[in-house]
Amino acid sequence: MIVEWSMEDGITYEIVRDPRDYWKILDVMKDAWSMKDYTEAVPPHMLKAVADNGGFLMIARKGEEIVGFVFGFTGRDERYGFYHYSHMVGVKKAYRGKGIALRLKLEQRKWALSQGFKLIVWTYDPHQGLNARFNFGKLGVINRRFYPDYYGEMRDGINVGVPSDRFKVEWWITSKRVIDRIEGRDLPPMFDDVKDYAFFPVISGLDGDVRVVKNILLNKDKDLVLVEFPGDINFVKKIDIKKAIKWKLDLREVFNFYLFHGYKVVEHISLIENEERRNFYLLWRASLDAILRGEYPWK
Repeated sequence: MIVEWSMEDGITYEIVRDPRDYWKILDVMKDAWSMKDYTEAVPPHMLKAVADNGGFLMIARKGEEIVGFVFGFTGRDERYGFYHYSHMVGVKKAYRGKGIALRLKLEQRKWALSQGFKLIVWTYDPHQGLNARFNFGKLGVINRRFYPDYYGEMRDGINVGVPSDRFKVEWWITSKRVIDRIEGRDLPPMFDDVKDYAFFPVISGLDGDVRVVKNILLNKDKDLVLVEFPGDINFVKKIDIKKAIKWKLDLREVFNFYLFHGYKVVEHISLIENEERRNFYLLWRASLDAILRGEYPWK
């Protein structure tokens, strides 16, 4: 099946039909996650098995080259039953910034709806700002769960040397929040929209070339909380890996505290201050129903 959609640069989206394409998907994994080899990659026989048994595997192709893919399967949770778990979405570095990952996720959503799913779940590193902007800003996910060192040791170029802490986000694909976000009727707030309503538990400051956590003040008097995280964790890691690890260890306390007390991560907010990028998560102590209805206390 070829999806009836293509971009100006000739990229098409399709279900895998040629077994040789499974090996080409491994090349995308290796490039997208800067893997030294295929040790961290999902093997072709597993891709085939999942795709043939109720899972979802779609590729983005330009000519004979596979430039991106999305891969998922069915999961189950005692709280909300069966859902679709999106295990990986990857795009080769040379093709990033062209909307390929977004299109793959929207095709995955379309497929999940056709199968009767209302929820898609996946994990990601909450310290990666670009992923936060994509997940919250473009797709409209929410987050209620945080797992320290979720995968244990990882050896790809992005994750090597630091704890594999993860959010497990929820994409409620039939909700007003998600529909309004992906159709462009709802935009994430700006920093100035929420700063006067929120509490800031992370006190940060510059230490040489990178920003670090200076102090943590946990307080749940306000329903809105802005949690700062690195403007570019990959840059911090490159400059001083110990400072990158400290960011992760410090934020564990913050995420665990607020999620335990009923707050939900609802937005990613970024700003440029004195030529420095600063990232924040906006947490809101509200019901899931209110969030999914698209209600916002800052409007």
